Amino acid sequence: MIGALWIFMTFLFSNIKYSVLEEANVSDCLDEDPHYRYQAYAGETVYFQCNLTSNNSEHLIQWFLQKPDKSLEEVKSRKDLNISIIDTTLQISSLEKNHSGTYICRRGNLCMKMTVHATERENCQNDGPQTFFFTVIDTPSISCPSLSCPLGKNIRNVTWYKTLKFSSVTSENRLSLKIINNMIHFSKILVPDAGIYICDYALYMHGKEWIMRETLQIFVDVPDTRKPPNISGPSNGTELEVELEKPYNLTCEVFFGYERSFNPVIKWTILHPEVKERSALIGGRELCLHTTNRLKGYDCTLTMPLKSVTTSDLRAMFQCSAQNSVGNVTSTVKLSRKEIDIVFRRNVLCVSVVLLLIMLLGAGTAYLYWVEIVLLYRHYLSKDETIGDGKEFDAFISYATQTSEFSEEEIIESYYDNYEDEQFATQLLPSILEDNYNYKLCIFERDILPGGAYVEDIAKIIKRSRRAIFILSQRYITGPRLFELQAAITWSLEEQENLKLILIKLKPFKEPETIPHIVKKALRALPTVSWKGDINSKSAHTSKFWKRIRYYMPVKKNR
Repeated sequence: MIGALWIFMTFLFSNIKYSVLEEANVSDCLDEDPHYRYQAYAGETVYFQCNLTSNNSEHLIQWFLQKPDKSLEEVKSRKDLNISIIDTTLQISSLEKNHSGTYICRRGNLCMKMTVHATERENCQNDGPQTFFFTVIDTPSISCPSLSCPLGKNIRNVTWYKTLKFSSVTSENRLSLKIINNMIHFSKILVPDAGIYICDYALYMHGKEWIMRETLQIFVDVPDTRKPPNISGPSNGTELEVELEKPYNLTCEVFFGYERSFNPVIKWTILHPEVKERSALIGGRELCLHTTNRLKGYDCTLTMPLKSVTTSDLRAMFQCSAQNSVGNVTSTVKLSRKEIDIVFRRNVLCVSVVLLLIMLLGAGTAYLYWVEIVLLYRHYLSKDETIGDGKEFDAFISYATQTSEFSEEEIIESYYDNYEDEQFATQLLPSILEDNYNYKLCIFERDILPGGAYVEDIAKIIKRSRRAIFILSQRYITGPRLFELQAAITWSLEEQENLKLILIKLKPFKEPETIPHIVKKALRALPTVSWKGDINSKSAHTSKFWKRIRYYMPVKKNR
């Protein structure tokens, strides 16, 4: 409890001590003579700077007004009194008599005192202007406005400042600005030269030195254009080609030179020969693109949309007009029906026909030589399909053989036919597919050891083969070997093995009514290659027949 009371008393004592110290710091200036005495004309905007510096950035600047009884009133920004405090500057927007008095600014332990007196301008009727407007092509000179007044005849020196920071007007980087005879001379004025200028000159009144302060406002801009606007498009007298019953946009592009008071007018007017009334579309500054370079002027665009071009539009005249403060210009255009380019259409048609013929020719060539194209692609680009698939044979060969199920007379009659089936299957096929193209065939009588169960052997062979080739003839369709075709079909459907069936129609045959339904459907759906050559002929080895057989066989690299 005692500790808390001690802390409170310490805090209270320190605050009282600090307040007394603050008052003492300002009171030190009360009995001093003013550091500065300023005179300014009533009605003007004046600025006063507190040029006190402090090592502590936390020390803020405070302004006080000393009353006649030497009491102090803190000065703060107030719109009703036209007083603003901007950083280190005290601004009085419109100086009046009641603003006269002694002002004190404090920063930390430092204070500065000054006297401000508002004098009437009625004693100075010949003072110069306080607002100037120049263009970048001017070479102006400015002076303090009141130097020609009675007060200004007793001047001692003139000092110029720029902006509210009271920086020096002249600098090493600004060689085109010089002060000669208390006047600022611009040999070349620039846009950054615009701003607030403050001029001070000392004069003696009643044995005391006063500073007469005046504020000038300078505006710098590029000169206004002396030319009327320029319509860059469309050119006057142009005929614009359009298509009937289609939309079209009429666009007028206009360039305006720079103007400080820029109020452009752009207008589209439709002149119909049958209609006295004129319809128009008008726009202004909102049509112009914003530009940061004033010397370049303004690019403006006004677009009049036509939803659907009619024959009445073809008889009308469309006039674009643009106006600025200098003058106006117009450009009149007419719409004309766009003629279809017959030569162009003929060329397009010819090119289209040629391309179509090339496509048809290419499609026909691909259709006729598709097998040769696929075989050529396989030979050079395709990978060997037989590597790593777990199959032993590339194809199982099924053909009709002589059996004891037929009578001796029937066997004698069909000897030649059966011999031709066996010769094709056991001699011609291996001589082509095995010897020339490296395929491994499975011929039952040649590659399967006798003594096993026929049905089981056939099932095993089909499992171990990638393809199954069936040599069809009347003897095969009506013989027991048809079971091999039926087993292969059933196996490929039920087990979904990657087994492809190839039918070779060696001789014409008639399908018996007793043929299984699944075989009958397969005979119509499976790829069939018809043999039309002579087994004993030399041309049998080079016919297109073998290309089609290779087309259906698995991809395998030749030796």
